[in-house]
Amino acid sequence: MGQVLLSIPVAFLVENALSSGESKEFIIDCLRQGNYAPLLEKSKDPDMDFADRLKTAEEMGDDWEEAIRNDYVFKFLHINGLKRLLRFRFGKEVDHDYIQENLTLRQLSIEPDKIETLRLLVSRQWNVIEENDITGEKTGQRTTVRLELKYQ
Repeated sequence: MGQVLLSIPVAFLVENALSSGESKEFIIDCLRQGNYAPLLEKSKDPDMDFADRLKTAEEMGDDWEEAIRNDYVFKFLHINGLKRLLRFRFGKEVDHDYIQENLTLRQLSIEPDKIETLRLLVSRQWNVIEENDITGEKTGQRTTVRLELKYQ
């Protein structure tokens, strides 16, 4: 099977559910059964309407189950969606963990093993460029990256 493509609302359903810290199969079971409380009480956005987003997934044909099991790629991702992804998946906040300059995010310090995950998720529209820090070296267990819109 190729990469699962998700719309923004469905991708953030997946991200919010995953942010609960529960196992993937537990998350899938809860979403299938409409039992959202165990996920929402632990998720980063407890006010998200999971039922509405599941309806959107059905209408758009987005395979949220496969995305939870094996990851996905955004069909389209604007700058604010990218910032939201960084908060959900990587716990990174603008003006605290990175800076925004127009359509570029700079000085994002991230663990090297998470860079490929970030690339997978955003690669259709965003370049993830590894940079050296100010001292010219990678900082310990983190790498500084820049995210740039591919087509400006």
